[in-house]
Amino acid sequence: MPATTAPNTRQIGNAIVAYLAALAYQSGLLVYTQNGVQLEEFKDITQLVQGNGACCEVYGDMDTSERRGFGGRIWDTQKWYILSLCSQDSPLQAAQIYDVRDALVQPFQQHAQLGNLVSNLFHSQLDTNMRFMRVLRNGVFYRAHLAVMETRQEWVVPPPGVIS
Repeated sequence: MPATTAPNTRQIGNAIVAYLAALAYQSGLLVYTQNGVQLEEFKDITQLVQGNGACCEVYGDMDTSERRGFGGRIWDTQKWYILSLCSQDSPLQAAQIYDVRDALVQPFQQHAQLGNLVSNLFHSQLDTNMRFMRVLRNGVFYRAHLAVMETRQEWVVPPPGVIS
């Protein structure tokens, strides 16, 4: 892994978004509506979840930065919320959240580095505690799935290095 001299937290968030935006079901249809994945919250998701549409928001949650050995090596660990949303106007539309969950989990469990989209990212993993829920937005309840992903990146303090 090439050494970088600064963390790339936003780049990791954008890599998660890019990975999610490209997810497809086995049929080839995209999991999320076009332009339906973004870093941070959508103002209005009404159009994104019409019919059988789904959207996804990615949020930074927990954050740590830790010195790892001599030489100025730093490990930054972040936890990210991955919130998938779909309509619950009918039982069929609400049940779509289970298909969205399966389409999300399989590739994230298969790839531990988000397809090498970030040079200093060396680990990503879904936490074991995911949940289904309802989310209220603009006075409307939506069906949702919340996954938490942990990522770890390594970078090196630039010269003169760690100073006592």
